[in-house]
Amino acid sequence: MSKFELSPVVKSFQKEIQIYLPEGAKKMVAGISGGPDSMCLLYILHRLNYPTLAVHCNYGLRGDASNQDQKLVEEMCSLWSMDCVSVRFDYNDFGSQNFQAWARDRRYEVFNELLLENRYDLIVTAHHRDDQIETILQKIMRGAGITAWKGMDVFDGNLFRPLLTVKKSEIMQFLHDFNVPYRIDSSNEESTYARNFIRNNWFPDLNKLFPGWKNNLLEIPRRAEEFEKLSGYVTDQVITKSGAIKRDDFLMLDEILQPVILHSILKKKFPEIPVSKGFLKSLSGIKSMQTGSSVSITEEFSIFRDRNVFVIKNESPAVTHSLSITKKDVIEEKGIAGYGFKVEELPEMFNADLLTIDMSKIEFPLKLRTWKDGDFMKPLGMKGTQLISDHLTNR
Repeated sequence: MSKFELSPVVKSFQKEIQIYLPEGAKKMVAGISGGPDSMCLLYILHRLNYPTLAVHCNYGLRGDASNQDQKLVEEMCSLWSMDCVSVRFDYNDFGSQNFQAWARDRRYEVFNELLLENRYDLIVTAHHRDDQIETILQKIMRGAGITAWKGMDVFDGNLFRPLLTVKKSEIMQFLHDFNVPYRIDSSNEESTYARNFIRNNWFPDLNKLFPGWKNNLLEIPRRAEEFEKLSGYVTDQVITKSGAIKRDDFLMLDEILQPVILHSILKKKFPEIPVSKGFLKSLSGIKSMQTGSSVSITEEFSIFRDRNVFVIKNESPAVTHSLSITKKDVIEEKGIAGYGFKVEELPEMFNADLLTIDMSKIEFPLKLRTWKDGDFMKPLGMKGTQLISDHLTNR
């Protein structure tokens, strides 16, 4: 075997191909930034003769340095006889959104458009083992449920991440061994964004204090998957073929398991329903529900008791309700339509069941309404924003 074939990076790549693409080569749209990881991926696709359309997105954020990234990708694609498309964006268009989230959305829009236009099969990216670790840490720190701790999948729909088990150090050694050129994005050295902060500030000390911690952390996705499968098995035992919840079987579960299993049922039957931790904590009253009574999950959905089963019902078509709250209402701590308000100094510890807002940022009257697709928030203490839909999913 050649030095290339013996490389641990290529072996990992080929292993994922055998697992997820056993029928052989596919036509791929590859996201190529010009950085070490994506240039490693591009070189492997070149050497293995995979039909590839390399796509480079230039946001112009770093001026001439961004243009040099694009130039490198185009030159190497030309040298290696690979198809290449470069797409330019104006970074000023991201407005008040988190730039990284905005940039990610734009490039995946491009990837998917080119996938359809050119009738390609897959989008392939160069996410690696360290990216996976950073993703898992972010999910945990942001309070995501355990099922979200799985991190990224190697194969997810039409998205393929064949380097996900490869170490960053292995990628750098590969580039050195095969003289593959790459660019360094200087913005990665800035700790403005959460991912950079974790990588630049936490990783060095964790490596010194807890040798092997990365291997330990990567056990979390497996345990999260075990938890999801186990909760799925229990879920199947307490629902009927029509999807109703068997009351007696459900109430026989330990009380600490009931919210977990109900959440699993809702995700399985109605994945579009955003389920809050507050609702799951309020389930204690479900045991005493009388036949014909119900408890609301959201404004649209409720759990209804029908003799020996609980039924999840869509009570009404989606309606957007709104309330107008004045500054006087807040200062006087009035209760309006079941909502209470209290003005106080920023607490040291946050209550997950309360919404804490920086009052200095509010433009009164405050409009309180049902959330819509596209709504986003800026969490206290963070520079970036997060979609409400992503926040509810992570909870």
